[in-house]
Amino acid sequence: MEVAEFRAQIDAAPPTLQEPLRRIALYVTCGDAFRPDFAEAARAVGSYQELLHAIYADDAQKHSLLWAECARLNRRNWLRFFQPKMALENLRMKTDGLPVEMGEAVFLAPTGSRDNIANLYVFEHGAFNRQAADFVTSIAGRFTVADYRFFGIYGLYKYRGNVILEEWEVEQEPERAPQR
Repeated sequence: MEVAEFRAQIDAAPPTLQEPLRRIALYVTCGDAFRPDFAEAARAVGSYQELLHAIYADDAQKHSLLWAECARLNRRNWLRFFQPKMALENLRMKTDGLPVEMGEAVFLAPTGSRDNIANLYVFEHGAFNRQAADFVTSIAGRFTVADYRFFGIYGLYKYRGNVILEEWEVEQEPERAPQR
């Protein structure tokens, strides 16, 4: 595929996809040519969708902003590309978020989904592509979520039914909370 054909396909794409596709085009092209690191992949494909899939499948790109843009457009669960430190899946919720307890206070960590089942993933600092998820807030101190106690500073992200905690500074490793 040539750059002119790539840009023509972007212009013919549904209007809601055109802006993110133009951002991706800025990453992969330089003038009227594909950047050298994307030229081979572009020659091997016939559509922008195939180029997005090629970028998404490239392990060397998985921590880049370009990869995050492709992951958002592909609407696939990208978490399988990264190794969490802890994964708690199929957690049942009674509310619109995963309860996080800090002493007497409780707040709901949004999941990015309206489903009543969530997953909680804990990653070491920098072990996943932050740009592919939505940053919510940070949590500092002692807190409990999904029957596990945490102590430290964590980044809180959401992504399609998932709550993601990123370890920024860990004071104590997570441990199972005693049952009440």
